[in-house]
Amino acid sequence: MASFDSPIGKRKIQSGGMRELTVPDETAPPPQQRQRTFESSGPLFDEAELRDFQARMQPAPQQIPVREISEVEKQILDGKRLKREGRERLSEGARRRVEMLIDMSKMTRDVSLSGQLYRLQSLTSKELREVMVATAEFDGSVQMVFENRKQILARSLVIIHGTDFGQFLNSTDLRDRIDIIEELDHALLVRLFNEYVILAKEVQDKYTLKTEQEVVEVLEDLKK
Repeated sequence: MASFDSPIGKRKIQSGGMRELTVPDETAPPPQQRQRTFESSGPLFDEAELRDFQARMQPAPQQIPVREISEVEKQILDGKRLKREGRERLSEGARRRVEMLIDMSKMTRDVSLSGQLYRLQSLTSKELREVMVATAEFDGSVQMVFENRKQILARSLVIIHGTDFGQFLNSTDLRDRIDIIEELDHALLVRLFNEYVILAKEVQDKYTLKTEQEVVEVLEDLKK
């Protein structure tokens, strides 16, 4: 028990132990103010900087060198693909034999005009089909005659002014052939087309069965 002694008297005081006092820090802002201060200061990290940091932490992708495919490898891959699809290409030798057969089966007709040589050749079934497709949109119109003549001569004319048509134009493109045909004199085109009609009739006569004996022989061959 604590005692108190003074000139006016003495007194004993019941003591319950020392009390703990909490003294607030006057320099620190209140909790709510600290929260507002933190919120107003903005995020600690900028989003763009954070993404850039994460990107730098990712391992760099492995660079795989790209090798250019050679022409030979491309042909091999194309050949394998066509074989899988059942559209295998002809070998070079077979293709040359087919071209020779086509050339041998074609007939030609030479025309001399003003001392210059023009040569026409018969057309294949594929070429005639191309002519029909190209002229179909003009069917029944005035342009049909002109378009049909132009398309046929562009494919049939192989020598012009004594020179190979491709060398004459320095081009093998059909569009270039058609363009030059359109620029030729109308009378010249009429003459060349009439010569082609004669050639087409000669080809038809060559392969047409003319006698009864020929018809019988063909029928017998079909029965074998």
